[in-house]
Amino acid sequence: MGNSDPVIETERLILRKMSEMDFAEVASMMQDPRVMYAWEYVFSNDEVREWIARMQARYDTYGYAYFLAVEKRSGSVIGQIGILPGEIYGAPQIGIGYILKYDSRGQGYALEGARGCMEYIFRSLNAPFAVADIRPENGASLAVARKLGLTLRDEIVKVVRGKTMPHLVLAKDSPLVRVVPYREVWRERFALLKEKVETALKGIPVRIEHVGSTSVPGLAAKDVIDADVIPADWKQFPEIAARLASSGWRGRGDLGIPGREAFEASVRLPFAHHLYVCRTGTPALENHLLLRNYLHTHPAEAARYEALKQKLAARFPEDVSRYCEEKSSLIAEMLVSSGMDGKSVEEIKKQNLSSPAGIRTE
Repeated sequence: MGNSDPVIETERLILRKMSEMDFAEVASMMQDPRVMYAWEYVFSNDEVREWIARMQARYDTYGYAYFLAVEKRSGSVIGQIGILPGEIYGAPQIGIGYILKYDSRGQGYALEGARGCMEYIFRSLNAPFAVADIRPENGASLAVARKLGLTLRDEIVKVVRGKTMPHLVLAKDSPLVRVVPYREVWRERFALLKEKVETALKGIPVRIEHVGSTSVPGLAAKDVIDADVIPADWKQFPEIAARLASSGWRGRGDLGIPGREAFEASVRLPFAHHLYVCRTGTPALENHLLLRNYLHTHPAEAARYEALKQKLAARFPEDVSRYCEEKSSLIAEMLVSSGMDGKSVEEIKKQNLSSPAGIRTE
């Protein structure tokens, strides 16, 4: 690929790899204190050259880094927008970043370019989620991230050139519906998730169950681990929620399903997952366990369920709500066959159809 060939293209922008020939353009950003205020630092000429070399090394290693953002109509460079490899608490992540020239701000370029990068992250890199770590005082970047649908997941502290810099970590899960053949790694991922939760809740009696399709050996599923945390004493839920939040899982409330509290996926793990804290004896928990056990013991029904999911994923590759809705009747039928009373099944079905698709078990 030549230097001028686009890597990512949006309505108004071309994002391309930078080279030494772009020194003046890059320096005009990295040496402007109005642009670099959140960094609390401006680059020397040598540091600009090192920056370009570092981006080139990342192109060679990953295929992506900060790209030079060029406006199609004028051919002018308006900033740097890109896909960033990184780690959060040791877990590898893929992020987005943007550095715009001062005069290019306020025109929607960061939003447009970052959206193009997120599309690439989900479609071409098949990442489970995209992240952005942003200084709390950088209101403009936080506004862009929220317009992209990223939500607050964690907080980290970076030490840059001897300065301690708190950052907010925002993330968005992939919206794509992809059902893949059963993977043995799902057992390992659940084991790691369980270990992390047990460490966070040390001293609090809980049971942690692997639920959803990834818990059924041989069954195709979305590449998302579902886990239920079941406290021995529900009165300890406030302490459980606080401990989970401090370990990277932020509470979302019950989202309309009594007895099941949902938590945002932690970016401290490098794979997609849903985490719930469920109250013993509630339909919200029983439907997870009954469906899992039914699929374990009825291979023909599991095959029927798998076929439906594959069909729906092909029909609704970008609409997880429709994918979940269209599965609901078969799930209800299986729950009745597993012994759940019809009234409870109908209530579960109604609640699931009205709750956000992103927190339903797969």
